[in-house]
Amino acid sequence: MHDAAELLLSSTKKGTIMTLAERLLHRGKQEGRQEGRQEGRQEGRLLLLQRQLTKRFGQDVLDIRVQERLRTASPEQLDLWAERILDARAFEDVFCDFPEDPS
Repeated sequence: MHDAAELLLSSTKKGTIMTLAERLLHRGKQEGRQEGRQEGRQEGRLLLLQRQLTKRFGQDVLDIRVQERLRTASPEQLDLWAERILDARAFEDVFCDFPEDPS
């Protein structure tokens, strides 16, 4: 009987450990999917803003400095710039908070 109890306890512990491992794996997958969706939305914002800028102001506006600023901007900043395109008379109006190149 003692051996049966140990076997039952052992399998219960393994089941608990597997359940915990499965939960952690599931949680990690959920977090990974959420992070992937957020990155996808950010990439979509970036691509849309780039298309809007080139459509409105021409291909030449997307120099390396502007592209880097777009890539490092927050989602909120990208949204603000995308809204400003609607009223902007010049490229600079979109990025009025964008620091000038000191060189």
